Amino acid sequence: MVQYSSMRFWPEKGVRDRSIERLLALRAGLAKDVTPSSKATSFHLATWNIRDFGGHKLNPCPRSDEALVYIAEIVSAFDLVAIQEVNDDLAAFEKLMRLLGPHWDYMVTDTSGNQERLAFVFDRRKISFRHIAGEIVLPEVKGKPVAQFNRTPYCVSFQAGWFKFNLCTVHIYYGSATDTAKRIAEIDAIAQFFAKRQKQTGETYILLGDFNILNPDDATMKPLLGGGFEIPKELRNPTALATVNYYDQIALKPAKRQVEIAKAGVFDWQNYVFRAPEDYEAYKPSITGKNDLATYQKWRTWQISDHKPLWAEIRMDFTDDYLKSLKSDAAPLADFKPK
Repeated sequence: MVQYSSMRFWPEKGVRDRSIERLLALRAGLAKDVTPSSKATSFHLATWNIRDFGGHKLNPCPRSDEALVYIAEIVSAFDLVAIQEVNDDLAAFEKLMRLLGPHWDYMVTDTSGNQERLAFVFDRRKISFRHIAGEIVLPEVKGKPVAQFNRTPYCVSFQAGWFKFNLCTVHIYYGSATDTAKRIAEIDAIAQFFAKRQKQTGETYILLGDFNILNPDDATMKPLLGGGFEIPKELRNPTALATVNYYDQIALKPAKRQVEIAKAGVFDWQNYVFRAPEDYEAYKPSITGKNDLATYQKWRTWQISDHKPLWAEIRMDFTDDYLKSLKSDAAPLADFKPK
């Protein structure tokens, strides 16, 4: 549960009362749209690009304490979240961790392209770190260096219940809507890197984050699927706030044991907080410069994000299957695959 005790000391009672009202709506929305994270047989994995989190690049208004409690409530609905666009300044990120409470932990990279970090935030009651982590550097080809990623991908080994997996988060180079050559090259490079790695290790890999993929049929998607990754249909959803672009992805490359998804989706936070047009008048005094509904809709992306979280509920309890595999007439454990 999010630690909301600091809200008692907010100086503006009107802001506090509004935040409480919207938090109650947000909590009800999460309970309705996302399956409960307390289930003992599964865990909730999510990826979320939180726009310029902790920075002020072109930001017309710094992120408020009100926005941070909403972000914390959304993150707390999952068990393990990959966050992109964490900025060089970690003050806001650390405040998020304090709001999440003592059971939560994180791992974060140093800065790379655009002064951004990549982070994993996880609930230790459900998720454990397997003590392997590293940023991905592409190897030389025929003794010659190759172009590296604009923002270095980050891979960490985790375990949830029985399920052991390697999780790599990315924020792929964008470029422009018409020139996607470098974007495609980066997606192909990371997909092929893990295709080769899996042949060596035989382990499960999950690749997630902001790929800047336009749609499932676009050329930007092909190298990911060409690397042998799977994107189940329930994970193929648009995640950009103002468009129908499928920027964020969760792609699976399972080993012998299948990755079983119980449920998946995109959480539409804008239906519950910083709504448009319903909340425009309430926030109007905080908006500088041109002040109309269109400006407010853009302004709120700096408060929460211009992306929506993409998530999946994944099975982590294989006890029944394991016990059945121990029977004398069962297939060898090495070939064990839960149904």
